[in-house]
Amino acid sequence: MRFRRFVLLTLTLALHGCVALTRGIVPVDGADPADTGAVRLDIDTDHPVLLRAVGGKLLPGVQVSSHARAFSYVLHPGERVLWLSDAPYGFPFLPQRLRCYVLRADLAAGARYLLRMDDATQRPLLIDTTRQHPVAKGELVDEPLIYERGCRWR
Repeated sequence: MRFRRFVLLTLTLALHGCVALTRGIVPVDGADPADTGAVRLDIDTDHPVLLRAVGGKLLPGVQVSSHARAFSYVLHPGERVLWLSDAPYGFPFLPQRLRCYVLRADLAAGARYLLRMDDATQRPLLIDTTRQHPVAKGELVDEPLIYERGCRWR
């Protein structure tokens, strides 16, 4: 009897414990996620980029998109300056550099964009999801050692 309960519990956890979490929606500067005129900025889960600040205002936390939980940001439309960085790998004993980027884009009202790291150019791309082509590319502005300091975008 105990063995059956153990097997049933294990199967339940295996089937339901691996379900992906919901998409995390992060409003920026008071943008309303329910507003149809707001801009939706999705972070690619295969080639993630970390959004650090919008318009010079640092975000309260760093959200890392993955297959388990993807993040989207809701912004006001208009000309925006995004401060971005790449996602460093998790092994702390190898020296690594943090790449810091600035991306300037004019975000259309009600549009949806995808932010991803382009492997070929090693630069972040902002892609319009309706037309499937890049509308802006990030520029590398700093590359400090990860233990030395953080990004200097200015």
